[in-house]
Amino acid sequence: MKNYIAVDDALRTILRHVTPVRVAERVTLAASVGRVLAEPVDAPLDWPPFPRAAMDGYAFRAVDTPGTLHVVGTLFAGDVWAKPLLPGQALRIMTGAPVPGGFDTVLEKEAVEPGDTIAVLKPVKPGRNIMAQGHEYTQGTRILERNTRITPLAAGQLAALGLSHVDVLKKPRVLIIITGNELTVQGKPLSPGHIYDANGPLFRALTAGLGARPTVRYVRDNERQMLGALRDAKNHFDLVLTTGSVSVGDRDYLPALLERHFERLFWRVDMHPGKAMAAGLLAPGLPMIALSGNPGASLTAWHLIAAPAIAALTSQPYHLKPVTGRLAQPYGKPTRETRYLKARFVRTPDGIRYQIIDNQSSDALSSFAEADGLVIIPHNSAPQPADQTLTGLILPKAL
Repeated sequence: MKNYIAVDDALRTILRHVTPVRVAERVTLAASVGRVLAEPVDAPLDWPPFPRAAMDGYAFRAVDTPGTLHVVGTLFAGDVWAKPLLPGQALRIMTGAPVPGGFDTVLEKEAVEPGDTIAVLKPVKPGRNIMAQGHEYTQGTRILERNTRITPLAAGQLAALGLSHVDVLKKPRVLIIITGNELTVQGKPLSPGHIYDANGPLFRALTAGLGARPTVRYVRDNERQMLGALRDAKNHFDLVLTTGSVSVGDRDYLPALLERHFERLFWRVDMHPGKAMAAGLLAPGLPMIALSGNPGASLTAWHLIAAPAIAALTSQPYHLKPVTGRLAQPYGKPTRETRYLKARFVRTPDGIRYQIIDNQSSDALSSFAEADGLVIIPHNSAPQPADQTLTGLILPKAL
């Protein structure tokens, strides 16, 4: 494995050249989900902004219990009781309605017989069934930190506080260059020797899912066209991702182009599949990541290296959660480069069992569809027996 860089070292090398986007823009709350906050958000008011009934029942003063209370009206959510309330009085009150000043408890309606009067036979403690003003947030409470990615839950929190717009980071611009004379885009008839391109739609969707703005460009296996496409990316993009033209074939031009015309950071990684991979700098602050043209190999490298780099453009973490488990069956091949096997992770009473998926071909996406994660076999390993303990990485469920 001479000149092969370790996966962790490859990622660290790229991250040193990733510049997080810091330009902000204001968007509507409806458009903010999936975006990253440019500034922290503090509560502009107490939530809830007044004491609210936590259930349907009767509101009154706890000090008046036990006793018989006179019911003087009904209060619904959205209404306000404007009349003075006297000792010994009660209100029918519905969930969410504001508890009038002076009343300090709500007794659930099932606890008494309904009527113009109610008999409360036992003392009731103050605060019962009342959501106090500010019990979730008080004004000025930090709700979300800067660099937080807005989830649907976070959008709900912001909406509850009356916020209609938020300041988010502009989406980083990622150019995805797909190479290969054999590729045909969907919707066009296949010519002899051609296949439909999976990488363009796949990495467009994955990149957008990380909060970036992808642009896909197809380039033929032509050295001059590739060089022109790389040079055109300057001043227009924050990162360039390519697939194909990165191995040792006669038309694999990218490693040499990076070395001759730009700054090549590395070429070939201790990773199988996906070892045919390179990275470079097209300009200061413009990193390029070149993945294999085989979809299965490129997707492995995406999860281990490319996705964390793109996520870093918006200061977001991206990592696959490690777990420990044992092989459910032997794996009969010796391992030269570090091998990443697609597998099902089966939880059993004695821990996780890895069921290795049969099709581990570097061009296959179907094995990712079946897999829960990747099982790591260290480089220079002998065939692995059943029950061998290994580290696994859990894949995102979005796949």
